Amino acid sequence: MTTTATATAALIPAQLPAPPRHRSPFSIGIAVAALAGGPAIWLPFAYGISPASVVFDDQWPLGWPYLLAIPIAAALCRWVASGRLSHAERWCGRLLAVGVCCVNGWIYAGISLDGNGPSGAREALMGLMPLVILVCGEALAVWAMRTGRAPDGQDAIVMMEVAYLPNVVLCVLVAGGWDQPLQLGSYAALLTSVVYVIHILAMLVTRPAPRPA
Repeated sequence: MTTTATATAALIPAQLPAPPRHRSPFSIGIAVAALAGGPAIWLPFAYGISPASVVFDDQWPLGWPYLLAIPIAAALCRWVASGRLSHAERWCGRLLAVGVCCVNGWIYAGISLDGNGPSGAREALMGLMPLVILVCGEALAVWAMRTGRAPDGQDAIVMMEVAYLPNVVLCVLVAGGWDQPLQLGSYAALLTSVVYVIHILAMLVTRPAPRPA
């Protein structure tokens, strides 16, 4: 009996290895769902206008941030495949996030310099909510990087995701003020935004990675 029990125990590993975090169902699901941000660039948002259609006209600050969905999806797929981003990829992501933040800042600078303040609570909300998301989100992204909650280049992904969100919120609020139904592109952008928010929150509640000794 003792011999049989010993042989059986030898066949059972003492501790099964945990699956790689970057290939978990959650990470794969986030990467797949984030692909919706690509079609959102070309699909009509409202009034038949798509982000791609205004990239090269006077409304370009509203269109360019949507292009960030492409490098975000690429970075998420890259992280799922390898579990890390290279240093060059991380810095490219961070610089893209900073660039889109500057574009968002251009929008708010234009709003503040036109001399017309908000005429009501709705317009005040349209101006303040995206700005609060941008400032608080980027602060959280930097905090996640410094505390080890977004290791292996995930901080660059989170920074890009945060930079993407304010413009979508602003466009949805503005389009809603036109009393016109939102079109397919807006729903694709909102779905992408929800995916980003879930990913960001998951990073914030993740146990910090151990620092090298």
